[in-house]
Amino acid sequence: MSSLPLWAPDAALAGVEIRVSTREGGVSQVPYDSLNLADHVGDQAESVAENRRRLAEALPGDAVCWLNQVHGVRAVEAKTGVVSEADAHWTAARNQPLAVLTADCLPVVLMAKDASCVGIAHAGWRGLATGVLESLLFAMPAVPASMTAWLGPAISAAAYEVGPEVKMTFEQHCGEESLNCFQASHRQGHWMADLSAMARLRLSRAGVPAITGGDRCNHGEPEQFFSHRREGPTTGRMATLVWLS
Repeated sequence: MSSLPLWAPDAALAGVEIRVSTREGGVSQVPYDSLNLADHVGDQAESVAENRRRLAEALPGDAVCWLNQVHGVRAVEAKTGVVSEADAHWTAARNQPLAVLTADCLPVVLMAKDASCVGIAHAGWRGLATGVLESLLFAMPAVPASMTAWLGPAISAAAYEVGPEVKMTFEQHCGEESLNCFQASHRQGHWMADLSAMARLRLSRAGVPAITGGDRCNHGEPEQFFSHRREGPTTGRMATLVWLS
């Protein structure tokens, strides 16, 4: 296994491993420097391939399971070598790392407390509002009451200004409780949105009793993490990964 610098949060249960990639340890050039893991953002294909190879060397199993993320709610069972069009996947297999890519959106890990299965979702505001977390919970072979959730690095409310359509969408799908996820911006008609609060609301409503994480802002850590909102559309993506050990 390689010495690629990966963040290991103090969040996983016995039998579960979580890692988050940083910007360090890859070969991509500016503005993708250096461990960009996304193959859809304009980076050189050979650089992304080498970065993914280095990541795979730092992980167990034969290959990382990736998704073609579309800001939807579809959740699938992960299969090695199959890249599904979905925004969440799960597995009950051992040593099969599951990945989602983010650069402001929220990665959400779900773990059965008995380590019988794990899942992970790519949760932007659209997915959170329309049910990507509930879709993953429904797909996994464990009841929500037996789950623990962990929220990875994402843009924080202090940096995430949105227009009225985002707030309206949440109100339509989540009711008045969702108002606690928004604070008025200094710009009239705009709001500061809290993705972690949105996820906690949806997970709690679904019956998940334990939710941790959500305390790192990728927008505010430019040396460690990519951020679409901070750097614009030409930037890389980091991976959040989970597997059963």
